Amino acid sequence: MIVSLYDTLMTIRPSPVVALSRAIAIAQHEGAERGLAEIAAIEQAERLADYPFYFAALGELEHQRGNGEAAREHFLHASARARNPLERDFFERRAQEVDE
Repeated sequence: MIVSLYDTLMTIRPSPVVALSRAIAIAQHEGAERGLAEIAAIEQAERLADYPFYFAALGELEHQRGNGEAAREHFLHASARARNPLERDFFERRAQEVDE
């Protein structure tokens, strides 16, 4: 249901952020591998280069796959792009948690 809503939004107002949200919804339903594939297929993904939640999504999905090293790196990238101290603290905490 949620994915179909994102599909509709992509036809009305497509953007890399909407595509990322759609990929996350797919990952929640179909698993991390599928979510990562959807993220890799995002058109104009370079526009997400400064978006911390792009890297946070990658970090969460890599963590779900059991790839702690990649997850940690993505969370550190997210932290470097955080827009405020609360976001930065959250991403840094997630980076530490995947190491545990």
